[in-house]
Amino acid sequence: MKYATFRYDYSGNLGDEIQSLAASQYLPRIDKKFDRDSLASITEEEEYLVIMNGWFSHFPDRCFPPSDSIVPVFIGLHITNWNDTAEHFLSSECIEYFKRHEPIGCRDKETMQLLASNGIEAFCSKCLTTTFPKREIEPKDGKVFLVDLAGIPLPEFLHEQAIRVSHDAADRDGDKLNTLRAEQLLARYRDEARLVLTTRLHCALPCIAMGVPVVYFGNPSDHRVSVLDDLGIPIHQMPRKWLRKCYRAQERRFLGKVIRKLVVWLLYRKVDWNPPAVYIEKEKHELRTITRDLINLKTVEARTGNRV
Repeated sequence: MKYATFRYDYSGNLGDEIQSLAASQYLPRIDKKFDRDSLASITEEEEYLVIMNGWFSHFPDRCFPPSDSIVPVFIGLHITNWNDTAEHFLSSECIEYFKRHEPIGCRDKETMQLLASNGIEAFCSKCLTTTFPKREIEPKDGKVFLVDLAGIPLPEFLHEQAIRVSHDAADRDGDKLNTLRAEQLLARYRDEARLVLTTRLHCALPCIAMGVPVVYFGNPSDHRVSVLDDLGIPIHQMPRKWLRKCYRAQERRFLGKVIRKLVVWLLYRKVDWNPPAVYIEKEKHELRTITRDLINLKTVEARTGNRV
């Protein structure tokens, strides 16, 4: 048996690379990487076990169902409603594929319900990025990381000596460099952060796993991020675009500080700007066990040619 993870030829988000790093924890080695959005066209002489975690898909018809070269382990799957993915993934061909590879571990309850309502055995596993090891030591002089927060109103004290970071990989630097950048970001959060404020789901989830306090901004009604709510992390509503533009426009003006303070108070007066780290070691242990059990199950099935 050979092993593969995903690369992301059509993504500009380092969070995708972080999801592949999470999957890599469970594999003895990585023999190859396959583009997540081109799984249907893979042709290999040998089978590759692939953990099918993450967001699917920019090109659903090119992605699913995957070719027979792939032995899939479904854990942490999210089916987007952004394009026509959900409709494609519920075609008779895709449903039959899911049923051949049950059970399907889903990142969120909405994806689980979507599959279950079509007769597919599915369960809510949450995300593999919640299984990164908890850090052993907290930094003595921890820093505040502001991750992709342009235009988000924040209290003045959080701007002082804060480090601004982005998960944007839109320049398509290539898989090796983007994987390295993702590894370096995770190491910085683990080793340097006392607090992370972010709009990026796959900044928030690994930080929670590592024991870093997180404040998250997003859309509370978006099922893509509902896993945060399941973990007890508040999802603070993003301000509307026009308000973010006004806020940014005032940053260098005389009345900017007054306006910013007013906006922060109006929008986020109930936000805990110094939250504790969330303890998820029980959930982490359960997901690790389920993941290893599913890998063992699919490995036996692939070797024997029989479903266990």
